[in-house]
Amino acid sequence: MKITFITAMMLTSIVAGSASAGPLENAWQRQRLSIANGIADNSLSYREAIRLERRAIAIRNEAAYLRFTGGYLGPVERAYLGARLLQQRGAIYYHRHN
Repeated sequence: MKITFITAMMLTSIVAGSASAGPLENAWQRQRLSIANGIADNSLSYREAIRLERRAIAIRNEAAYLRFTGGYLGPVERAYLGARLLQQRGAIYYHRHN
């Protein structure tokens, strides 16, 4: 029951999110969807999902900090965040298929 509720909340937040705001936003949406699907098909435990979601939130917070300090995300910051998102995507894949 609790997992069903959490899955429903995650899917609702994904649908309610922005449609498309660029490649970084799309990557964050895909990661959230992948975590939600992992919970739904029981390939991710509750603990793994929480840990992966916290890592994703940390990357988002770092992006917000970079925007705040510089006013925008330049090419170097975008490349850095893209590399972090790619690493996170690999972690999600690993935990879903382990």
